[in-house]
Amino acid sequence: MRTSILAIVIFSLAGICSAQSSLPGCEPRPEVRQALKEKLRSQDLDKLKYVDRVARQHEVLDDLIAKYPRELEPYRRLISFVHYETDDYPALQARYREQAKQHPDDPLALYLAGAVLFHTDTPESIRLLDAAKAKAPDFAWPNLQLADVYSSGKRVDRKKSAEYLAVFFSACPGSTDRRAHQLLAMVGDSTLESRVAADLRKRLTGETDPEELKQYATLWGLEFRTHPPQEHAAVRQQVSEDLKRLEALNSKPDADWMALLRKGYKQSGASEVTLTALDDRILKNFPSSGTAYTVAYDRWKKAHKEPEDQKDAKAWAAYNQVDKEALKGWIRDFTEVTDLSRQSWFYEIFYDDTIPEKEGIAMVDHYLKTNLDYERVQSYLYLNAAEYLLEHKWEPKRALELTHKAQPLLAKEIEQESRDDNRAPDKQEDAEKSVVYEQQNLAGLTLRAARMARKPGEAQALRAWIEGPTPKARTRESDYWLNRARLAVLENRKADGLAYYQLALQTRVSPPTPWHGILEDNLTDEARLLWKDIGGTEVAWSVWSKPPAAKSAELAQGRWEKPKKPIPSFELADLSGKTWKLTTLEGKSVLINLWATWCGPCNAELPHLEKLYETVKDRADFQILTFNVDEDLGLVEPFMKEKGYTFPVLPAYSLVLNLLDGIPQNWVVDPRGAWRWTQLGFGGEPDWVGDMIQRLESVKKSEGGL
Repeated sequence: MRTSILAIVIFSLAGICSAQSSLPGCEPRPEVRQALKEKLRSQDLDKLKYVDRVARQHEVLDDLIAKYPRELEPYRRLISFVHYETDDYPALQARYREQAKQHPDDPLALYLAGAVLFHTDTPESIRLLDAAKAKAPDFAWPNLQLADVYSSGKRVDRKKSAEYLAVFFSACPGSTDRRAHQLLAMVGDSTLESRVAADLRKRLTGETDPEELKQYATLWGLEFRTHPPQEHAAVRQQVSEDLKRLEALNSKPDADWMALLRKGYKQSGASEVTLTALDDRILKNFPSSGTAYTVAYDRWKKAHKEPEDQKDAKAWAAYNQVDKEALKGWIRDFTEVTDLSRQSWFYEIFYDDTIPEKEGIAMVDHYLKTNLDYERVQSYLYLNAAEYLLEHKWEPKRALELTHKAQPLLAKEIEQESRDDNRAPDKQEDAEKSVVYEQQNLAGLTLRAARMARKPGEAQALRAWIEGPTPKARTRESDYWLNRARLAVLENRKADGLAYYQLALQTRVSPPTPWHGILEDNLTDEARLLWKDIGGTEVAWSVWSKPPAAKSAELAQGRWEKPKKPIPSFELADLSGKTWKLTTLEGKSVLINLWATWCGPCNAELPHLEKLYETVKDRADFQILTFNVDEDLGLVEPFMKEKGYTFPVLPAYSLVLNLLDGIPQNWVVDPRGAWRWTQLGFGGEPDWVGDMIQRLESVKKSEGGL
């Protein structure tokens, strides 16, 4: 594999040296674009085993770079491919760095080195990109890379990022480059967005290539974002006109084309009859495709509502059984959706205690084989399989072997992540917390497996992780003491184990809650087992396991954290056209929910949010708002109508994109406009509405809240 990568770079070096006068344009030449389309279709690559997929990409990119050494797109594909799918990125970086050193007057060589060094040696990346700009002011691509450098991280400067992006789009009007449009949304320059939208519409109006016409999806997203909600009806009418043209231009649509039409008709506000007829066409003409699976899944979810009460084990058992039968059918029917056959059933039955052992073990074998065949080997594959076996109490020795296989992989992954030199301080802190979590998770699984397999010595290699300093993050402290307890029990230090279990219980930020009718609480189960083993009574257990009174307020914080930054000031119009400003909300406790139509956990949380809004909407001291982060803004209003939601929706993609660690999120702002609490994720709390009201009440009462 490494020889092939280096061969590509050597070929490219020879080509660059022989043709320094030419520079890549805004778009790849037709023959390059056609070769990439035909030979590197994502659907085809996905069906290849990992080794074959790597070889195919090397072969195609090697050939293209050798034939067209001054074309940029094969290099960009190479950089992305090597970075995310192989371990050879350092070698590629070294080669491109050396290439730039040997050819300091070649803007392409300087650009390529600058591109691969971003996040590893960012100061040198900036220097090389600036040098490329100085050598060739009309060369557009260094500007896009510099816009990326300044879009986030420790060097974030959105004004500077927007300036570089404007230069790129001036040189390449109507560009459909995916990263350029992501950055365009991030910088939030409405004037630039409007200009790009106009240029892109002009370009697509004369286009007839179905592949290029799929960029209408990008255009529609831009046009909805650049028009106020009062003008969205006109935008929907324009989308309807575009759809008529698109339907007429392509007499042989594929499944991807039908997905474009489906998205377009939804954004146009088409009737339910029209949408149903289109979905029927997709199911009939492309029955095994991912687009058909999306249709079938959406219909099934609409017809089968999840139980609202996470504690209702009986209702969830019935729902899960129907869900399992549906999944079996999807795996059988939608053969082009490879994730379905490779891993969906594994996750479906992860916590199902009704699965016979023989069937469960066969599923573990299938999960490991297919993922190791088709994916780059990573630690999570082994850890997921180990946890599955431990949850079902099957083959603990095998689970132990799997955790041992994961350990060196995790160490390598942590080392690779640590190379990023452009993280902002808060993101660096988050990354350090993530490392602690990953280490604790692996240690915990190893300890559980060693205990079940009765191999106490097998956990010794992880002692440094287990007995290291107490984590700084409050949310990780309980896991730390839990693993200390597990190690003590393995070593037959039962008194120490009890002490550590008690600390784990006392530092747990919130007790576990039922999810889909199942309550998982390994901490309490393990501690109670040891308690009984030494002869403890239930009465004494209830005293021993109760957290100290002084901890009650702290524990009530649960999954909430203090934000690290001030809330961004905002002045945004909601979907009805009403303008909301942070400053005009002073005097109220404000809950802001961040969500997107495509987000599964968001869709689980939104019905609760609607109930909360209906409960408090007439209160003068509370305000419920939502920040929507859909790129395809035109899908949001139809979604709200379909679901019957009435809470205010403020399109806020550009405003909050750099603040997101994931969605859903809930932000609580106190009556003085201070951002007091952040909650990440939806955990299915039994009284979500009541908990939110309590949280909003709390920030009115005291400066510190709960």
